[in-house]
This record gives sequence, structure tokens and C-alpha cells, in this order.
Amino acid sequence: MNLRLCSASKAKTVALMTFLCLTERYSAYTTDGMPKSFIKNIPESGKGIDTGFDVSAWKNGYTNCPQEVSSIMILTGNICSKSNTTNRRNQKIKPTILKCDIPKDFPSGTYYRNGHGRFESDDGVKAIHMFDGDGLMNAVTFNPQQKQILFRNRFVRTEGYVEDKATGKMSKRGVFGTMRSGGFWNNFFHVDVKNVANTSVVYHAKRLFALWEGGRPHELDPLTLKSIDEDKRGSDLGGLLDKNPEFSAHPRIDPETETLVNFGYVVDIVTGIAKITLYELDSNLRSKRSDEVSLLVNGSVLLHDFAITKNWHVFVLNFGHLDHGNIFKAIMGTGSFAHSVKLYDNVKATHVALVPRMKHLKENSAKKMNLMNDPRIKVISVPQHFNFHFSNAYEDDDGNVIYESAEQTENDLGMSLLDPSKNQPLWEVPLFSHLFPTKLVQYKINPYFECLAPAEEAIRVVNTRVPEFPTIPEPLSTKRHRYVYAVGSHRNIKRGTGERGSGPPGSIMKIDTQNPDLTEVYTYESYEFAGEASFVSKIGADVTVPEQEDRGYLVHFVSNGRDMTTDLVILDVEGKGRLEKGPVRRITMPTFIPHGLHGSFVEGLTFDFDQFDERHSSS
Repeated sequence: MNLRLCSASKAKTVALMTFLCLTERYSAYTTDGMPKSFIKNIPESGKGIDTGFDVSAWKNGYTNCPQEVSSIMILTGNICSKSNTTNRRNQKIKPTILKCDIPKDFPSGTYYRNGHGRFESDDGVKAIHMFDGDGLMNAVTFNPQQKQILFRNRFVRTEGYVEDKATGKMSKRGVFGTMRSGGFWNNFFHVDVKNVANTSVVYHAKRLFALWEGGRPHELDPLTLKSIDEDKRGSDLGGLLDKNPEFSAHPRIDPETETLVNFGYVVDIVTGIAKITLYELDSNLRSKRSDEVSLLVNGSVLLHDFAITKNWHVFVLNFGHLDHGNIFKAIMGTGSFAHSVKLYDNVKATHVALVPRMKHLKENSAKKMNLMNDPRIKVISVPQHFNFHFSNAYEDDDGNVIYESAEQTENDLGMSLLDPSKNQPLWEVPLFSHLFPTKLVQYKINPYFECLAPAEEAIRVVNTRVPEFPTIPEPLSTKRHRYVYAVGSHRNIKRGTGERGSGPPGSIMKIDTQNPDLTEVYTYESYEFAGEASFVSKIGADVTVPEQEDRGYLVHFVSNGRDMTTDLVILDVEGKGRLEKGPVRRITMPTFIPHGLHGSFVEGLTFDFDQFDERHSSS
């Protein structure tokens, strides 16, 4: 959730919030700031459910990454020997070159994975929500010919991170409730939040960016991961983000045109109006439009991800309202900004908005379009749900839009469990008994009649094993696909509609959207937790040909919270039953990497490993 409060409106907003608190209007709110008209009786925590995971090991996954980069190591088979035994905490030293027998049909390329990697400042102040953790970029470059991989990792040098390390304190507040060092008076009226650059990664136009949806992307050297932005606030992409710095962490690539498609989203907390700005960047990272293309909607809409087809942007709209009581608390330094938006309760439907791609919008005709009333935009009602992530979207031969959504009944990101004044992080409370389980659901929508397709095929549940981080091969973006690769819980769980109870990712799945009964699962140990997987096409494969769609590997990190180790895992997914046989390679990394978020494999991106010494900086 991105809330904007410009400096010129701070005093006005504080005055407004104070007024609300002192008038009868405020009496319409409960003591926690929720409007009484939207109250729902929800227990403090749902009934516990066993998904087969080690709770202590999961909590350990939110431990600061102990070091950047690594000492040089040589790995052959399962035997590991260090050629440099100096391995001190927080030491910035040479990259790790690992020797391993990479599969012969595994291509050269680089796997990047971003995520939160620092949850506690040097003076002991904790991030109370994992999403407030500082971004840690990890990279593994594969050189199959030399049977080597190059591992390195590095914290993104955001403005807040640099100040944290210089002062030894938590220098900025987090969107999700993390407080600055120094107690109440050091947080009072401090509304600037840290851009943690921790969510995702994109490589486009030979440039690498760490992404966080609340602000500018941060550009990194693809080899060394060194931050190269002159402005510590991040890159404005050549002036594109000068006025509107928000840039979603989930851009989509249109492979037909080599176009990067994205959006930026912000809510003005004074007017309550949400603005969505659309972007299309060409293969040189230049905007394909000289005019602004944007949407306005009256009220807060929670947006994290979207999807694209050849002709449409696909948004799932979860409407909410600004909670004036919680906004006041956030400004005063006693609450979080993320908790300032509440989804409406007792809502019967969720809206899907199909917004035309830019090629269908005339120049200077699409600035501040009304999201709900513009005739060019198709808005379809579907059964109520909340979603974070899409797998993909495409159009069938009849023009129907088909997409999959990892969705759940509702989600408040665990905010209702947090008390920022206690400095108790979310992973220390019973989170999973509070959360609703996710399921992967496929939708088929007719944009011309603005309705769901025929009932028997309009909505299909294709997986219920708490699926998240659904991905497909990138060449299939905007195209028909059969398989979705997602993480799932350690055990399958059965919960009724509206029942709470979930679990962390402990398995990896090859979900067959045509025949869900053929879905394959590989499950890790109870103390191991699977990160999002990236698909890597085998050498010579063309995954756009239906018969070759699964000709590839999955690569991802698996964190062991018992032994505090992290493995890079490669799984073959070609053919029936192959995934269930388990990893074809499993390589222990030289440092522990905490639970992460999103990643990407860039085929063909490799380096002369000796270059690292020339370009690597200890700064």
C-alpha cells in the first residue's frame, strides 16, 4: 500500500486528523480505528492447523544475513573445502566460485533473487514486519562449460540502509510499522519511510533493478551488485518517475515486442483518491509514450500485482477505505501506514478491470481515466476474494481473457496482530493460525459482454495446497500456458470457505491447469522453506511449442532454519513424474540467506569471473 503525504500537506492532514478525532464523526470508529459499520466478529486467532513445518526453523529464517558475498570456495560433488578460511561476520570479500557438475542442457545465465535480508539494526531495533526488512540481492551465474557457478550477494545501498549503517541505528520508519531508533519522540511526525528495495528484480535493456512498489527502483551492477544510482533515492528512469516515483515490483514483459509493462500506484490520504499510472518501456528502457496514461478511482484499492495480455492490462480490485484513526496514529508515530487502509467487509464481489493496452489508447486521451466509468475499460464482477499474485494472462481464440490468481478469502498482511510500540516482529506471533489459506483459481472473462464466460468453465479452482509465487516460463507471458510452477505448504490442508489456517512454503509444485489431478509436488523437510522458483529452458527447447512447454528446470533457494544454511536447488520438470524425483543438483551456499521474495533467471547473461576483481568494490 502506497500512501502519499507531500510536505506541503502535512500540517493540513494532521489538523484534519485531529479534527476527526475530536468530533462526533470519529465516534463512528472503534478504538482501533475501524469503522463500526464494517465490524466483523473475528477471533483473535483461528483454530490451529498442522501443515507439517518446524515453527522455530521458520522463525529463524528472519535472521539478518550474516555476511555479504563470501570467501572463495571450491565445491566438487558433496565435498566442500575452503581456499580462504577467513570468513568473518559482515566482511565484504571476494565472490564465491563453486565447482559443480551442472546438467549439460542447462544454459549459461544468471539467477537473481531479491528479498528482505536485514531485520534488526545495529542498536537492536527490530523490523516488526518482514516486508520492512532491507533488500538483499543474491546472484548466481552459471557457466556449464567450465562447470562453475559464481555466487555473490549484497544489500541494496538505499538511502535508508546507508544511513542505518553510518549511524548504527534504524534511521527511517517502515511502511509496515517499523519505528526509528530513539523512541516515541524520534518517530513523532516523521512520515518519511524507507524505500527498502526488497521485493523483486528485473533485468531489461541490459540494466538490473531492485524493485519496491512504494518508490523508485534501484539500479545495480549486474556482476558486482553494487548500487550505481547517483541519487540514493533510486533511479527516476530518465525522468519518467520524477513526479510519480512509485513503480510496481511486478513488471511484466511482452515477449513479442520486448516491452516492459508496469504500473505505479498511490493513494492521496487527503483526498482519498487512488491513482494508477501505466508504463510501457521499450528494449532501450525508453517510454513508448510521451503522454501520461493513468487511472483514477475514488477510494483505496489494494494493488500489488497485475497481468497483461496482448490487448489488456488485468487488475483485480480490492476496495477499501482510509482509516482516519490509524492514519492519525501513523503520523503521530504510534502506528503503521500500511494499517491505514482497511478492506471493506461483507463485500459480495470483487471487481476485475480490463484496461486496454497503450496501443489501443489514442495519444493525449488517456490521462486520469475513470477506472470504474470509462467506456474503454471493462469492469467485471467476480466472487469476493483477495489476491497478491498472478501467474499469467492470455486471450483464447474467441477473445476471452484467461488468467490464474493466487487468492484467499481476505488478508490484512498480519497488521491486526502487530503493536508497533512493543517492537515484537510478526514472526513471533501466531501468524498462520490467523491467515486464510490461498488457492490457485483460473478465471475466464468475456471482455466484450463484460461478464464471466459460460458458468461451467468461468471459474476453476486448480490447486488448494496454499499455492503462492506462481510463475511460468517468461517466453509464455501473454500466451497460452498449461503449467504453473508455485510453492506450496509442506502438507496439503483442507479448509472450508471462510476458515482460517495456513502455512509457509515447504514444497514446490508443477500445477497442471488443464488437469489438476496430474499436478506434481516435491516436498522439502519440515525445517526447510522453499523460495519462489524461476523456470530455465533447456538448451534447444522452445517452450512456446505446447509439446515442449515443460522442457526445463526450476531453480530456487531453499532455506534451512534448523541448521541456518541455504541451498541452491535445481529441479528437472520435463515429463510426467520428473519433479517428484527431487533435485538434480543441490548446492549449499557459503552464507545463510533469509526467506526471500521474487527472482528471475536471465538466460545468456554470463561474465568472465575474473572481471569481478576489477569491478567489485567494498563500498
